[in-house]
Formats: sequence, structure tokens, C-alpha cells
Amino acid sequence: MAEHGGPGGTEATGEDEAAGERPGAARSHRARHPVGGAVDDRPLLELAWSWTWARWLLVAAVLLRYVAVAGLRLYVYVDSGEYDRLDFTGAWRRPWATPLLYRLVPGDDHRLVVAQALVGALAWTVLALAAAAWFRVPSVRVVVAAALVALGCTTSVTNWDGAKLSESLALSLTVLVVAAWLNLLRRPTPVTGGLLLLATLPWLFVRQSLMPTAWMVAGLAVLGAVVAWRRRGAGGVFAGVAVGLVLLAGLASLSYGRNQEVVRENLTVIVANRVAPDADRLAWFRAHGMPTPASGALDYTALKGDPAFVRWVGGAGRGTYVRYLLTHPWYTATEPLEDLLATRPSYGDEVAPQSAMLAPTDAYGSSRPVEPELLAQLLFEPGGTGTVVAALGATLAWAVARRRRRAQAWVVPLGLVGLSLASLLVGWHGATPELGRLAIVGAVGLRIGLVLQLGLLVEGELLARRRTTAGGRPA
Repeated sequence: MAEHGGPGGTEATGEDEAAGERPGAARSHRARHPVGGAVDDRPLLELAWSWTWARWLLVAAVLLRYVAVAGLRLYVYVDSGEYDRLDFTGAWRRPWATPLLYRLVPGDDHRLVVAQALVGALAWTVLALAAAAWFRVPSVRVVVAAALVALGCTTSVTNWDGAKLSESLALSLTVLVVAAWLNLLRRPTPVTGGLLLLATLPWLFVRQSLMPTAWMVAGLAVLGAVVAWRRRGAGGVFAGVAVGLVLLAGLASLSYGRNQEVVRENLTVIVANRVAPDADRLAWFRAHGMPTPASGALDYTALKGDPAFVRWVGGAGRGTYVRYLLTHPWYTATEPLEDLLATRPSYGDEVAPQSAMLAPTDAYGSSRPVEPELLAQLLFEPGGTGTVVAALGATLAWAVARRRRRAQAWVVPLGLVGLSLASLLVGWHGATPELGRLAIVGAVGLRIGLVLQLGLLVEGELLARRRTTAGGRPA
């Protein structure tokens, strides 16, 4: 395995001093962890305090997020009023995380916009610092941290601060959970494990659509705990985290099970929009017990008004739909592509709005651009699916080309990329309206994973060149 194995302390050099880091500060804090590599195992707050640039990064993040929305109105939609009710029992349509934030913010609508922006700024800064701790070359460390903060300041992210919806908090909490994972894997202790579970709790209750992703994360945590245990590393910590995640995901599932209105509505729309127009698909569902109105009408209104269909949706409907997806893998894997990627239409085609789930164009709120246009377009251009597809292809190709130099640390960003893509596919199959809105969390997670993996690849090249220049053998 290459020396690059993971984040953390490297020998103090002039580059450390130029980056505002205390020479030798990391040298006495090296440790090994399950992801591989020598790391500085100090607590994140203590480690970040040794980086003079970290304070300026926090100031920049707060100022940019504030400038992006300062003085702008709060946009209210049909379902915005549902977030005024705070309910911890699961009986209400909306989970409690977003209503709790709104309850904690006193004053007018403008304060709510600013509060969502400040929560986002803090969450993205924590992510940037947690990610920076993974890198051994100070210059790469700073660039990766700055890139993540810049990603959090793109209008594709900040516009949600101006909407009375759950997306702004969902993005902030997702970023915080990713940061907690990075911190745990760098420094696996009961404290970092507890912080991860603490961050995961509100994340589970911000949007019901995150539950499939939550169960995938819990499954990966169980797998990781088994691997860590077999390697006799920090198996106890990861086992505790895995058990905690399974329990929290189970608790959230039970809570959401008390009110299935949104799930039933989504399934009804899916049948009307995706099943009914296709004769073969419709025949399969009918053969597997789906009733249809005697009138023969299969639009949403007709299905919603048919008692037999309503009973099926509330009972065997979800299981039947999942069975169809499992037994028709080609449809499951390829059908979402049209909505995942943007398509340049022909002059002969009727112009229709596109979802472009890899780079959603949705702007439910408004915000000001606060960074260079070229940088914003590179990080998250609305509708720019070509950029993210090219970045994904280049990153994977680079990783394959350097597979002999691969590090266990690659598991984290590549796992995040895979998890984000899987969540986008699951999200597409779980609903038909507002796909861009549903995709924003997965689209952001994908970009975070790419930034981290590109940072690791660049650092690997720099370290290999440094060893060669010093007379060592190329990696």
C-alpha cells in the first residue's frame, strides 16, 4: 500500500509554515486508524485552531452566505405552512427537524432566511475543516477546504435559504453528517462516535425521502464495523456506531410509519404517470393484484377516488412496486437517465422542462452570486450535468490509472459518490413531481465526494513526486 494511505500528520516543512501551521505540531500526534495512514489524531477543534487560515475560512463562509441572502424575501409555497406545526410523534405529515428550527428562530421572515444561511455556513465550515484534517500536504488541505466552502456558497445551495421548506436544513444536516463521518474515521473514539449519532438524529427527521439513504448508511456502517473488528482496530467504537445507526433508522422508520400520506400520494402519481401509460407495465401490475377504476380512467384523480385502489396503495402497493423494480433491473437502472441528465432538445421537439437531477435547476428561493462565475459553474452549474459527468469520469479514470497507489482512504469519497448516485436513483423511483427538489441532497453529496477524491489523487501525485525528487523510488 502506498504511503499516501490517508489523512493527517506529515513531517513539518517550510510549506507547513507558509500555510500558517505550527512546525512540528502534528509530529507528536500521529496515530493509525482503520482507513489507513498516519494521521494527526488531535480533536478537530484543537487541530483547526493550529491552522491560522481556518478562522478566515469561517469568517468568509459566514459573510458570503449572509451577503447571498441579505435583504431578500422569504418564499412561501403551498406546503410551507405544514412546517409551522411541531410534532415529535410522527403523526404529522412533516417530521420535526425543520419545524423545530423555525420555532427556535424568533422574529420576522427575514430572520428565518438569515438563520438558515448561518446554519449552512457553520455546517459547511465544519465539513471543510473535517476534510482538511485528512490531507498531509498543507496546500492541498487549504484548497480542498476552500473548494468545499465555495460549493456551499453556490446559488444552487444558497437559494434554498430563502424558501420556507426543508431543503436548506436538509443540506446543512447532510453536510454535518458527512463531516461527522470524516471526523470519526480520522479519530475513532466514543466521543466522535457519539457526535456522529448526535448529528444523524435530526438528519433522519428532516425529510422522509432520506430514509432509503439512511438505511444504506446503516448497512455500510455494519459492514465497516465487521471489517474493523476483524482487523482488531477500533472495532468497539464502530460496532457501537453501527448499532446506534440501526436503532436510530429503525426509530425514524417507525415514526414515519404513523403517517404515510406522502408515500401514498407519491405511489398514486407514479402509477398514473409511469405505469398507466405503458401497456406492458400496466398489465404486470394488474396481474399482481393492482385494482383499477371500473371507468377505465387511470389519471391521478380517478385513482385517488377509487376505494379499491386506495386500499391497495395503503396495503400491498409498495411491496408490489418494489417487486417490480427488483424484477425489472433494466428499467430500474436506465429509466431515470432522462431526468438525471440534461438533454439539448431538437428544434422539432416540444420544449418541456427538464429535471437534470445531477445538477438541479430548481430555485425555490432567491440568492445572489457571491463567487466568480467560472468557479460557481465548475462546482455546481444549474443544469450543467455535462460538467459533473465529465468530473465523475475523469476522477474514476484517474483513480483506476493510479490503482497501484490506491489508499484505503479512497473508500470514503468513492463510497460517498456511490451512495449519492444510489440515492438519486432511489429518489427518482420514489416520486415523479419536483424531482430536482428531491435530488438536491444527492447532487450535493456527489460533488463533495468528487472534491475529496480529487484532493486525495492530487496529493498522491505530489507525494510521489516528492519521494522521487528526494531520490526515492516512484510509487
